[in-house]
Amino acid sequence: QNMSHVLLQSVLEFDEEDSQLRFDEASRRLVLLKHREFVGLRLREAPGVRAPPIGAQMIRRENLGKVDEVRFSLNHRFAAVQRSSVEIELMDLLLDDVFTHICHGGGTKSRWRILTFAWTGVPISDFVVVTTVGVEFYLVLPERKSLRLVKSICSTASWAIYSHETRLLLLASGPQDNHITALQMQPSAIVRLPKFEVELSAHPQAGSPRASGQQKLRRSLQPCHLSVVRLYNMLFCVHTEPELKQLFLYQLCKDFVVRKHALHVYSSQVAVSVGDNMLV
Repeated sequence: QNMSHVLLQSVLEFDEEDSQLRFDEASRRLVLLKHREFVGLRLREAPGVRAPPIGAQMIRRENLGKVDEVRFSLNHRFAAVQRSSVEIELMDLLLDDVFTHICHGGGTKSRWRILTFAWTGVPISDFVVVTTVGVEFYLVLPERKSLRLVKSICSTASWAIYSHETRLLLLASGPQDNHITALQMQPSAIVRLPKFEVELSAHPQAGSPRASGQQKLRRSLQPCHLSVVRLYNMLFCVHTEPELKQLFLYQLCKDFVVRKHALHVYSSQVAVSVGDNMLV
């Protein structure tokens, strides 16, 4: 009988009640948000990926105010820190400098807030911010201590998810948050894919008897039930349907979106990943 052993080594120690631990997909860092500081710990590099300088393996900075979210740039030079619902602070870790950016959003005439932001690493726009009223694409100008707006797209959204591996951004809207707008950041263009609707299963209203003609409970699509994968160089949006214990795969093409596959699973709680073109 073959046996394998795994050696576990502690890399971060923290008090659970005073901390939040998150994973920054783009920079491949574990981000630890604490009461007085935040820490970015670089994970082991994927094969063929150049490792950062030794000094950039772990980044530790004082919070210096409210911190809602932290994301590190792909070259390990910048840390983008969300300070409020409309404001992002960029820390230049190389020059030990800081500058603040107020997002455009809906201006002062409407209420809006930041939903998410990400470092893309593509030449046309290396930093993107998603708000409840649209998407803003920027280039970082370190010498000017500013962001230059490259393009903005008006699109209302309740929430958004970003896949760094595919550079795909999904925006959810509609009464049930199941109308999806997809944007992909390519090296020389920002491509808008066809809008599509994720089908949601109806289920009986809580406390009602299971009978024909029963009232159905309206529910919304949650971001944890949607993910993006690449299989055999094709893009898919994976919808996890807990009520049915099924996965539905929507193939995303340039001119159309089609629901192609339905897979049964054995639990209502599912996490999706891909390895060697296999859906795990």
